[in-house]
Amino acid sequence: MTFLQPIALLGLLLALAPIIIHLLNLLRHRTVPWAATRFLFQARKSSSRLSKLKRWLILLVRVLALAALAFMIARPMTGGDSLFSLSNGSPEVLVLVLDRSASMETTTDKDSLTKRQKALEAFQSFARPWTESRLVVLDSALEEPFFIDRADSFKDEALQRFFGPTDTAADLPGTLSKTLDWLKESGVGTAEILVVSDMQSSNWELERNADIMRKINRTLSEKKDFWKLTFLNMADPPPYNFSVTVDQVNRMPNKVEPVLNLRKKGRGKEEVRLTTRMNGKSDLLEVELVSQSVLWRPTFDLKNEPEEGWISILSPDDFCQSDNICYLTYGSTEPPQVAVRASNPRTSLILRSASQTEQGELPDPLPLSGFGEKDLLSRKILIHQGEINSKVETVLEEFVIKGGSLVLFPPEVTSSDGSKLLSWNSLEEKLEDEIFQVSNWREDSGLLTNSSDGNRLPLDRLAIKRRRTPQQGETLAYYSDGKPFLSCLTLGKGIVYFFSTLPLDSWSSMSDGYVLVPALQRLIEESSSSNSFIQSWFCGEKESKESILFEPIGDAKDKVPYLHAGIYRVNGRLTAINRPKSENDTLFLTVEQILEKLPNISPRLLEDESSSASNDRSEAWSFFLTLCLILLLGEALLGQPALAHENKAISINA
Repeated sequence: MTFLQPIALLGLLLALAPIIIHLLNLLRHRTVPWAATRFLFQARKSSSRLSKLKRWLILLVRVLALAALAFMIARPMTGGDSLFSLSNGSPEVLVLVLDRSASMETTTDKDSLTKRQKALEAFQSFARPWTESRLVVLDSALEEPFFIDRADSFKDEALQRFFGPTDTAADLPGTLSKTLDWLKESGVGTAEILVVSDMQSSNWELERNADIMRKINRTLSEKKDFWKLTFLNMADPPPYNFSVTVDQVNRMPNKVEPVLNLRKKGRGKEEVRLTTRMNGKSDLLEVELVSQSVLWRPTFDLKNEPEEGWISILSPDDFCQSDNICYLTYGSTEPPQVAVRASNPRTSLILRSASQTEQGELPDPLPLSGFGEKDLLSRKILIHQGEINSKVETVLEEFVIKGGSLVLFPPEVTSSDGSKLLSWNSLEEKLEDEIFQVSNWREDSGLLTNSSDGNRLPLDRLAIKRRRTPQQGETLAYYSDGKPFLSCLTLGKGIVYFFSTLPLDSWSSMSDGYVLVPALQRLIEESSSSNSFIQSWFCGEKESKESILFEPIGDAKDKVPYLHAGIYRVNGRLTAINRPKSENDTLFLTVEQILEKLPNISPRLLEDESSSASNDRSEAWSFFLTLCLILLLGEALLGQPALAHENKAISINA
């Protein structure tokens, strides 16, 4: 027998209280001989032994009742079939950790049920043996505990917000960690946790979530035999799947040309007929798939269309409906006002050339002296190189907080500039035949994203001879020795980017433009989009979750931005919300790969969605509660006075 609250066993000391009180009562009485009571004592002598036995029984019952109360509060655990459990061994709580990402809407050629629907039916079968347990669901989209009365509640149409399909991604380690935190905060004694997922690699990211997995392993080790973890792997691949995603949208005079990524998996048709809808009007387009992945650039004529609008592209039905449609918006954009302030004239010229507009307009150069807030009026991007004193720092910080984008390049001097906005490390130099090499960077988002045709920026080919690395910010690109090449820092509504080298021949080869120009142009493009009355998000992002004032448009009718992709008008701005690109990941993990991250526990594996498991542990507090009540009832009966008898007449002869 083990205890969930072993500290409560200290209450066993209270069981000695009746004995102590009894001994104290004995000390209070003194025997004084009195002739008149001698005959009375003789009359009761025959019943004194029975009275003493009764008193000792009452004392024993009181001690046992207090001991039983202490055991009950300590919450003892026994085997599920133990005589002490007085129950069927049901755990206190059954928890379903449900992967509700877009990839869970995949079906197979065996039946028409999606993986999500099979997961809910699996939980229904899993919960069937434990009729006394409370049922809780934590899904990857909402990540909040949701109590249900019955395991088949997922069939209720009113609860589809909690059980229905979504277009979100998932963070399964994070969801599982929140589940364990909730169990701990709620003081749950025994729990069966069923994790159902298709094990898509992007939804687990075991390396990035290594710390969280260690925390999960540690928590479950502490709760061994009390909280049981069970996995159900639903990684059956679809026989055939076709997906369409938006890589970028190019707005041109009287037309819009999106770059769409078309992918197919499995054996399917070489020609695909896509249905396009522009502002509600439908059309058909045929695309030839010459390979498994194709970049397609259709052109949409806007001559007779409104100034701003939306477009959806829908592919034919297959075994995964969630990735068959994508959305985009178009509208007029205001080019951001870019300015350059650099202490080195050569650097200023290079930075202005790299950030010029498509029409060849160069950004404004800002003065080195007399720089103030008036110089940043109507500016959206400032590219700065050189020292930052306290006065300039205040101006730049206010500029970023209000929503500006600031790109910083290090000063050439080796002395510290004393800026709180950014601290640079000391100047580092390589010998003539050596260079600092960039080895790793983010290729999926930000300034260093791969081009629309999948080509990487040639950061690993940069020849960097000098560098001054930043001491703060989130690293976006690393040198081979682990130090940051490019970092970023969010401040208020804006963002600061920090490059660690200069586009000068004495510092690096960045002046060739193969890295510098795409990076700055992408920043300009992002800022242009933010100036427009249109915007584009991914489903499940923070912005979509915080959207309160929204209106579904077109295909998004009766949907919400946080859970469903579609076209919405959010806070007055036309918004295209697509499923995250990570949901196109074709790499899936095995349960064994996840179990390697949980070495201290032995989770169960369900072979199929109809199997179940049993819990061999149950709480026995109900036994001790019953025992305590019985003992108190016995103490009350023993404490009743004896029934009175009629006195017999005694005749005394004189």
